[in-house]
Amino acid sequence: MNKILLIIQREYFVRVRKRSFLIMTAIAPLLFAGLLVGPVLLNQNVNKGKTIEVIDESGLYKGKLEKHSDLKFVYVNDSLEIAKKKLPKTKHEALLYIPKVDLTKPTGMKLFAEKRVSVEVERNVEKAISKATEDMKLLKSGIDKKVLSEIKTKVSVETQNLKGEESSGRAAMIIGYVSGFLIYFAIFLYGVQVMRGVIEEKVSRIIEVMISSVKPFQMMLGKIIGVALVGITQFILWIGLSIAIIFAVGSFMGGDSAAVSKQTTASITKNMDAETKAAMQEELAQGNKIFKAISSIPITTTIISFLLYFIGGYLLYSALFAAVGSAADTETDTQQFVLPISMPLVFTMVAASAIVRDPNGPLAFWMSMIPLTSPIAMMIRIPYGVATWEIAVSLVLLIAGFIAITWLAGRIYRVGVLMYGKKVNFKEIAKWLFYKV
Repeated sequence: MNKILLIIQREYFVRVRKRSFLIMTAIAPLLFAGLLVGPVLLNQNVNKGKTIEVIDESGLYKGKLEKHSDLKFVYVNDSLEIAKKKLPKTKHEALLYIPKVDLTKPTGMKLFAEKRVSVEVERNVEKAISKATEDMKLLKSGIDKKVLSEIKTKVSVETQNLKGEESSGRAAMIIGYVSGFLIYFAIFLYGVQVMRGVIEEKVSRIIEVMISSVKPFQMMLGKIIGVALVGITQFILWIGLSIAIIFAVGSFMGGDSAAVSKQTTASITKNMDAETKAAMQEELAQGNKIFKAISSIPITTTIISFLLYFIGGYLLYSALFAAVGSAADTETDTQQFVLPISMPLVFTMVAASAIVRDPNGPLAFWMSMIPLTSPIAMMIRIPYGVATWEIAVSLVLLIAGFIAITWLAGRIYRVGVLMYGKKVNFKEIAKWLFYKV
């Protein structure tokens, strides 16, 4: 036991002292903060009103485009050729040419620019013309636009659980997807670290010295647990730093915890027309409703389950990655083995949409019971509400799967770490299971 603890200590401190660990630990929360406040800073400079010159030979659109866009439209009376020559000197964004058109099917409109216009400008010009054309068609048909907008009715149905608490399938989907993706990401990130560590020690022949005093299984187990502790440390630091940065940004923006979100929304909707803004506000209201509904989700069960499935899934797959590392001399040689063992994880992420559509269906149920897929599948299901017995059975099967796979991986590891310069395939690895060492 003391030898395993020494290996765990070595694996842990070697990795947490690395520059790459410190950089990644610091960068991740900063990236999160950048996603939070970045849109505010970018839109302050990017989303400024741009001027579009308009030649309207139809005479239908003058003074009507401004109502549907934050762009500034300047109407000119020059001919198209003269206006095109003048455009570079005016520093205006573009020149819109509208020929004489039939409102039933307006065609032939062109947008000229010295350089290519941005997608946002092109979209806003098209939207302004479309909305102005619709208004004129409605007016021509004798239909009051206000009456038409009042006729359009969007119905919102509130969902509640049997206790009367707000419930939301979207909130459950968001938590499920995020939890599943975090486990998927962590298994690959830290599992690959175990594999690389085994390869490095094998190639440098350090492992030959270590095996003289430590059993191969003890070394593999110590390496797996040591890297697991590195992962847990990094997650805790990410959470702590992210919370600290959010509070710091909130203080910088005026001390209001909602200020950042409010300013981000304001900057994003700045250049939107009234109808798009209304749609955006409706989406934001729906988002607030979802966040309120999160309180009805079993948060305690979700957090505890996340930790258990994260640890269980990592331990199971790390044993496989350690076995793969012991069977190869270089990281390139591991590719033929990594794909087959990672396929269950990849398949679970692909099947996530099917699990979300029917979280209590047979596919979701059986994938949450199979140890190779249960860490992700069950975490996607839990926010929707899963019976305690299902979670218990799933965890028991995951533990049993970990023990069985660790035993098999240990038998591969004990032979593989001493094999050099030989190309190994699955048939050869199968033989190692029955070697007596």
